[in-house]
Amino acid sequence: MNQLKQTLLAAAEKLIKTSEAISGVPGMQGQAKALRERAERLRENRFTVALFGAFSAGKSSFANALMGDLVLPVSPNPTTAAINKIMPPDEQHAHGTVRVVLKSREVLEQDVLRSLAVFEIEAADMESALAAVDQIDVAQIAATVKPHYTFIRAVKKGMPEMAPHIGGELVVDMQAFKGFVAKEEKACFAEFIELYYACPLTDQGIVLVDTPGADSINARHTGVAFEYMKNADAVLFVTYYNHAFAQADREFLLQMGRVKETFELDKMFFLVNAADLAASPEELAGVVAHVEKNLLACGIRFPRIYPVSSQTALLARMHGAGKLSASAEKLYRERTHRTAGEALMPEEEALELSGLSAFERDFRRFTLEELTQMAVDAALGEIRRAHDTLGEWIALAEEGESVRQERRKAAEAMRQEALQLVAGISVAPEERDLAKEREELLYYVKQRLFFRFPELFSHAFNPAVLKEDGRNMKQALQQCLQELLRAVSYDLGQELRATSLRLEKFLNKTGAALVKRWETDLARYLQGATLAPYANRQVETPAFAEELPGTGTAELQAALKLFKNAKDFFELDGKSAMRDALEKALQQPVAHYLAQGGQLLEDRFAAAFAEMVADERQRVTEQVEEYFTGVFAALEMQVDIGDLLTRQKTVASLLA
Repeated sequence: MNQLKQTLLAAAEKLIKTSEAISGVPGMQGQAKALRERAERLRENRFTVALFGAFSAGKSSFANALMGDLVLPVSPNPTTAAINKIMPPDEQHAHGTVRVVLKSREVLEQDVLRSLAVFEIEAADMESALAAVDQIDVAQIAATVKPHYTFIRAVKKGMPEMAPHIGGELVVDMQAFKGFVAKEEKACFAEFIELYYACPLTDQGIVLVDTPGADSINARHTGVAFEYMKNADAVLFVTYYNHAFAQADREFLLQMGRVKETFELDKMFFLVNAADLAASPEELAGVVAHVEKNLLACGIRFPRIYPVSSQTALLARMHGAGKLSASAEKLYRERTHRTAGEALMPEEEALELSGLSAFERDFRRFTLEELTQMAVDAALGEIRRAHDTLGEWIALAEEGESVRQERRKAAEAMRQEALQLVAGISVAPEERDLAKEREELLYYVKQRLFFRFPELFSHAFNPAVLKEDGRNMKQALQQCLQELLRAVSYDLGQELRATSLRLEKFLNKTGAALVKRWETDLARYLQGATLAPYANRQVETPAFAEELPGTGTAELQAALKLFKNAKDFFELDGKSAMRDALEKALQQPVAHYLAQGGQLLEDRFAAAFAEMVADERQRVTEQVEEYFTGVFAALEMQVDIGDLLTRQKTVASLLA
């Protein structure tokens, strides 16, 4: 059994033994239950590792290297790719079982209509939308919107075979799985795919989530990617050695930079794939420095960067497992610089050469020393609290008869005062602070958006699209405008998602401070006993609008008329004139978008705050009641001191 799982199970076993030791002790039933529940969470614990990166960055190759075999085929166009989850096998799902969850008809139709709208074609339903795809002039398609065309064509091609399965689930084998990943006309119908696969990675209880890519045009993938970025225990970002950071990479990394400080731990790892393409160590160092510079520009400081060769690592693992074919062995020799007559490089040596060993050592240290240790420390804290509570009951029971009688008289009054204190604490200041935090965060969202506006404008209105080579310039300008509006709404949506996560962190900080305040104020009543620590809660991220409101204005169209020709636009002042006009025209739509998003955040977090306060107040009330139940039992000699001492000794041994 691996060390990670062993550590968690050992901590769970200590919790169970502590729960058994205090079971039946008056005033400790709540603690016993909490210990059992925490133990169950540790036993079932699964670490989720989310794998991100642009299409063709080598994510599938890297995932295969981690798993040690050719498990994931190369994905198709990122537009059609589904989310793949590599899961540990369980009682319901044997090794090699694949569960394919297909999109509902409504979701699929929304995706198709949204992509068709990019070409300024409207349709009433999916059937008419698929029929309308033939109206698209392929010669006039800009590179930025080609993925939308690819997606619609894939749906049309796959519809005859997949129509009976839309909205359902399929359980298939590994061979069929590869078809759902590698064939666009199948992949575009899948919402997500779960592959139950036994390998060293999943044996540790790790779930590997291979995302469609930072450049996916599926609108829902943006929200899904954010949730994995937010909730995953570790985030791996893969970039290719000789690929420049694309716009999609930068947008994704900007979002990582926005939310990085909200994480309790630095859970991000960056992989530079195909590092063996470097002609020299100096060239490799230059590429790593380039990646680090780009990450810093996205707000990611002191990143953990690992140059790797996924292909060399995968071949090494396959060699170790005796799975190299003749052609694979030849490639392995080339990668490890071994001639035909030489013995093959041992697996471990080749893994070091590939760079994967360096990453895996640090990743293992992160999971064991940081993630796992947090869980273990929290478990030990609960055990220590049980030990201290037993000590309190023993001390009370050992008091003389007269002292116990005096304390018994005072205890009921103290109980009432303590309960009144819990009920009476006002949280109005905290509520005001949360509202103020939200307003300040939203103010800076608008500031940052328009600070970035020149960059977004230049990306949308670029020479590759506005080229006077016989193309329809009016149509090209409309495509540029639509691209700009998509970029602005995307940026605002990402900013609001990051704002939601910042508010969640603020809410949890407030909750923890509230529990500490209760603990401080209750100290004179609870005689040194401590409250159970505040447990962070997650707040569901609101679904923000995908499009700016009010963007069909004459003001926007008037700005496009400032375009005279490509020379004037790119070499004279035409570009700056149009940019200024569009920035002015977008002030109101952006303000409306933020007002709508701000209202969603206000509603969501006002409710979350009220729920948090009510839950914590109830939890503290229950702990006060339970504490005094134990106090009364000890003062009335309803406990056996010898038995309590034995139980405390048992618990103390679990802290050793």
